[in-house]
Amino acid sequence: MPTLRDIRRKINSIKSTQTITRTMKMVASSRLRRSQDELEKIRPYALKMNELKNRLVASVPENIHPLLKEKEEVKNVLIFACASDKGLCGSFNMNVIMAVENFIFQNREKYEKIGLYILGKKIKDYFSRRGALIVKEWVELRRMEKEVISRITEDLILLCTSGEFDKVFAIYTFYRSPVKQIVTFEELIPIKAEDQEKKVDYLYEPNVSYVIEKFLPEHIRTRVSYIIFNSQTSEHASRMNAMENATNNCGEMINSLTLIYNKKRQESITKEMLDIVGGAEAVKTTSY
Repeated sequence: MPTLRDIRRKINSIKSTQTITRTMKMVASSRLRRSQDELEKIRPYALKMNELKNRLVASVPENIHPLLKEKEEVKNVLIFACASDKGLCGSFNMNVIMAVENFIFQNREKYEKIGLYILGKKIKDYFSRRGALIVKEWVELRRMEKEVISRITEDLILLCTSGEFDKVFAIYTFYRSPVKQIVTFEELIPIKAEDQEKKVDYLYEPNVSYVIEKFLPEHIRTRVSYIIFNSQTSEHASRMNAMENATNNCGEMINSLTLIYNKKRQESITKEMLDIVGGAEAVKTTSY
């Protein structure tokens, strides 16, 4: 049976935890605002690039560039998985991990090799312990610089065009709002037109091969940037929501323990009063 001191100590401990979670929520909220601003800057450009890609890919032959060519037999696939280096962000990391694991489980008979190109320490640790084929990992990246994004893009293109992998898929968390983030699966390479655009004969300068050669890597780099910024923004939103829930739960526990503490204290006071009254009655009886 806990004493009043034990309950009071537990209340103080939970109050300290609540202070930490409230502070972490404020930090995550601040980072979320900055990340949202960066995402909003790149979103219009990424959407326009995607729109241009649909029109351009629909108007050129598939064999004009290796990044457009769909192989007849797909044996080896690569998954570009984006998560985070840190925890305390709810189910953010586990949602991505489960999406990757489900893909591997459902397609292990279909493909000869499924490789992982990983962004984030949590997902890297998870699949390292399970013996998955990790081609490359990026961890402990506090900020995504242009050089890092360019390196990632070059790696993905090289792994696909060299013949080591036939397709590249991306699994990441798409940021829709501070309270809603969706794990998304998309095919990154080879590049395809998402909609059946009407074919148009464009005038290319200096020629179509030159334009395609310059445009496709830039499109993939933009897509990789968009994926990473969505993932980072979703991480901050998930952490903010998780810390808010933790803060609220601490408040509920404090209220519950305070009620127990007051009841136990009142019970102790009542017992003491009964002892005093009983002692007084005993003294009165003996005096007679």
